[in-house]
Amino acid sequence: MATKALIVEEVGASFRGRNPPPTERSEMTSVRQIEANRSNAKHSTGPKTAGGKTRSSRNALRHGLARSAISDAAEAANLAVAIASGLGPQVSADAAMALARSKLARLHIRSLRQAMLAALLTGPLPADLKGLQGLERYDRAALVQQKRTLRLRGSARE
Repeated sequence: MATKALIVEEVGASFRGRNPPPTERSEMTSVRQIEANRSNAKHSTGPKTAGGKTRSSRNALRHGLARSAISDAAEAANLAVAIASGLGPQVSADAAMALARSKLARLHIRSLRQAMLAALLTGPLPADLKGLQGLERYDRAALVQQKRTLRLRGSARE
């Protein structure tokens, strides 16, 4: 028993302020607990009705920023052509399209941000503030894509 206390002291010394990891394995889950877990799982299987399934399928669609498709493909193609002609022959069509998509995404995010800021002027709501914070994630992702494409273009030129 003295060796067990010594092990706990040594392990505990390296985890100051935190709980040390357990030195012995806990017993396996009981049959009663397994049955309770199975019973609870039967109640949480998702929506059953067609309306519930439809609502559930739209859970992630709030503003359309998470999708990868651009709503106006012609606008993206026109911008890609303008980018390719402006940067010259050293840029590929794929890189120009990637830059166009990231530029359009950032423009869309900016217009959403302006609308949210205008709504905040009428009366700030916590949900509006949370929405503004959520936009930052998508803006950063579009900016990273833009920088990555420009970096790849620069490395291909060398």
